[in-house]
Amino acid sequence: MTLMMARTNHWTALLVGAAALLISTGAEAGSYRFNLHNSTSQYVITSFKTKENGVWSSNWLNSSIQPGETAVMEWNSDEGDCVVPFRVGWKGYETEQFQADWCKVTNIYMQDEGFTWD
Repeated sequence: MTLMMARTNHWTALLVGAAALLISTGAEAGSYRFNLHNSTSQYVITSFKTKENGVWSSNWLNSSIQPGETAVMEWNSDEGDCVVPFRVGWKGYETEQFQADWCKVTNIYMQDEGFTWD
C-alpha cells in the first residue's frame, strides 16, 4: 500500500508540474508585443490599424505618438497570419498602408518616408 501511494503521489506531482508549465508557456505565447517608434523628423502618428480577414481594425492608439516617442503595442494574440497589412495615420497627412511579417517584428520604426523594422 505504501509503494502504491508513493507512485500515485509521484505521478500527481508530475502532472501538476506539467500543467503549471503549460499554463505559464501559454500565457507568454498568447500575447505578442512590439514597439512602434515615431522616428520621423516632424510628423505625428495619429492612428495605427491592422487588416485581418478583409476588415480594418479600429485605431490601436489611445493618443498620438510625437516624433521621437515610442508606443508599446500588444496584439493580445499569437494566432493568425504572420504577414498582415497595417495603416499609419498622420496628423495633417493621408494615411499610408504598409505590410510586415509580424512573426519577425520586435520594433517598427516609422520614418519620414516608409519604415524599417527589426
